[in-house]
Amino acid sequence: MAGEKDSLRTIARYYKVPLQTIVSLNPHINHSTRNICGTVVNIPEQPATPKTVAFCPPAYPDERLNHWVPLTPLSQMAENDYDVLIIGTGAGGSATLWRLCEQLGKSGIRIGIVERGDLLIPTHSLNVPTLWSWSRMLEYYLSPKVSSPIGESLPEYPGARLVYALGGRTLFWGLTSPRIPPFEFASWPIAYKELEPYYNLAEQMMNVSGDNTALNKVLLRRLWESGFPESTLLPDAIGRGMYNNNFSATQFIGEALRLGSFELAVNARAVRIMTEQGKVTGVQVKSPNKQSYMIKAKVVVVAGSTFETPRLLLNSAIPGKAIGHYLINHSYLQTGGTLKPKDIVESSISLLIPQTENRPYQYKITGYGTEIVYDISGKIQARFDNFVYLDHDRKDEYGVPEIQINFSYSETDLAVVHLMQESVRKVAAGMKASVPADNCIWPPGYDNHDAGTCRMGDDPETSVTNRYGQVHSTSGLFIADSSILPNIAAVNPLLTNVATAIRTADHIVCQFQ
Repeated sequence: MAGEKDSLRTIARYYKVPLQTIVSLNPHINHSTRNICGTVVNIPEQPATPKTVAFCPPAYPDERLNHWVPLTPLSQMAENDYDVLIIGTGAGGSATLWRLCEQLGKSGIRIGIVERGDLLIPTHSLNVPTLWSWSRMLEYYLSPKVSSPIGESLPEYPGARLVYALGGRTLFWGLTSPRIPPFEFASWPIAYKELEPYYNLAEQMMNVSGDNTALNKVLLRRLWESGFPESTLLPDAIGRGMYNNNFSATQFIGEALRLGSFELAVNARAVRIMTEQGKVTGVQVKSPNKQSYMIKAKVVVVAGSTFETPRLLLNSAIPGKAIGHYLINHSYLQTGGTLKPKDIVESSISLLIPQTENRPYQYKITGYGTEIVYDISGKIQARFDNFVYLDHDRKDEYGVPEIQINFSYSETDLAVVHLMQESVRKVAAGMKASVPADNCIWPPGYDNHDAGTCRMGDDPETSVTNRYGQVHSTSGLFIADSSILPNIAAVNPLLTNVATAIRTADHIVCQFQ
């Protein structure tokens, strides 16, 4: 009902609607400006008053990452005192880091790790969709921007290459993960049984398994029946499922980040281990612009590589007659053949004929369908005369002397090579495959199975570390890469490297409990 002084025009203004709308709703009122006090007026329906919306703040994390892994500047690390400082992020260094973080958790033990190289890829290269095949991966791996062909200046070891990057050569390794057989531990300071639980743990963490396809079952039966009863599925660190999850050391780093805490610097070149009265005190590290930093640590774990670890120890004047000596690898033969199409299904081939006490070599047999590749690795002797040493006439950009290598195969090693070459015919015949024509071996170092230059042992005259990886001459200084392995037999060394690194980490943990 209209109030005093109301007209259709004032009502239209009040409700903010056109006058004509009010007029059309009220035909009983014949003038829009006339006072209509007391008259019933029809008004248009009003839309509901819109409700206000409260916006929640986005759930952003408190911190920000500039890279796919947290990084700490060297300048900041130089201000800290570390309980443990690890040098190198390959298999041994990353396995040590993971185990320390798993066992110590958020206990307050301060752990640092430095890597000479930069960030390259965050996973094994075969997990990268654009590097889907072994041959395509090799095209990337062999780029001088990715790997360093150090063998070009090593006449007696021309096949050597290193990867300076987070994860090291595990970004490109072949994934084959057998154990060193128990009978080969006669030359070790520890028995196989001591390492067995660490083998179990390493295989679990690396997802080591075999590919039990129908074709592999057929070929296994053929090998068993033709004189190779120990043949088995190839143990690969793949983690089989809908998608391959090929293992690299970055998986250890990720697990370490989840379970504990540490500080990581890349592009951090360790140039000297600092000691005082036979005890480690820290590491001198240089940045790419050659700025020098002193990082203090109670325990230092070196995991540079079979070449870089003795290089660092020698440049740091760490005492030890065996440092750099007893370099071992494998004599390595790779050749191919074909299976007869009859009864063969299109499937992958992934088999292993392991080394035995009477056969000092190992067969890795891979392929697809009728195509087969034999990778045969032979045992070589650990000899003092095969060694890495500093070449003081050549220095790198950081002022560290380059390495030189003295290496040769012994008569015993060459006899093993001849056995490998002769055995291919028998293996091929047993698998009902064509006999390979070429039988040449790879140049020393090309297989990347280098080990032994800082071997563990009980005698400081013939070894560099004790049974736990601690350097005989220097308290608090440990080694956790393949250089500590006194013997790798005919077996790919990475699994054993991981197992010994975890064991070394457990020994270090005991010092903080």
